[in-house]
Amino acid sequence: MGPDLSLRRPAPRSPRRALLALLVTSLLALLAHAGPGFASPSVPRSRVVSIDFARGAQSWVGDFADYPDGSEAFYELESGIAPLPDGLRGGASAMRLRGNNHSDDLFLFARGPVDGLVPGAKYDVRIDLMVASNAPAGAIGIGGAPGEGVWVKAGATTTEPTTTADRDGFVLLDADKGNQSVGGANATVIGDLAVKTPIDAPRYKLKRIAWGRRPPVPVVADANGRAWLLAGADSGFEGTTTTYLVRLKARFVRAD
Repeated sequence: MGPDLSLRRPAPRSPRRALLALLVTSLLALLAHAGPGFASPSVPRSRVVSIDFARGAQSWVGDFADYPDGSEAFYELESGIAPLPDGLRGGASAMRLRGNNHSDDLFLFARGPVDGLVPGAKYDVRIDLMVASNAPAGAIGIGGAPGEGVWVKAGATTTEPTTTADRDGFVLLDADKGNQSVGGANATVIGDLAVKTPIDAPRYKLKRIAWGRRPPVPVVADANGRAWLLAGADSGFEGTTTTYLVRLKARFVRAD
């Protein structure tokens, strides 16, 4: 008798092999649709970054924008780690920012990097600050109030937010912070420098400024998983402002 040439049904798969095939197929489909910034389940979708300047600068630097290039001495621009005044927090250090706002539009700020994010991932960022200010609430000033007319802003960028002089010789920030009481794509107004202190004898007070229910600032981590934070004061007060960034807490939440 010759060989049986009839079609034969394949042997049924074992339940274990069927489950393994299903898992492999699902994983391949997930990888195909993950796109940039894909993270394994072990990578958290949120991160909290805390900076206490009592520990020093921690890669943060102070900077200034919205003033004529070369007039740093005239504007009395100063930044860096310094002891808090009047024994606040036992004289611990903070990021000191000082400037005399002759342009009626001076931006005093500090910037610092955040590493360890998912490369290419989109994040929503919210930032809470503690500052030290001696600007009396309800005071009157030239151009604007020394407290309510100096708006505190915070935000985030993919690349380092730096300053350059334009063709007219005016130093500008290369990130969108908005202008004075209006925020921009990279920074939001979260408060002002007004504190409860006597107008005729102002003293420095600590002030907590929370992000609250404001919409977050969106940012995309770069190819190395880094983003940048910035925080400072956009002044409409034509006088001298000296403030301190004491602490900062930033919350990064995946938005993709």
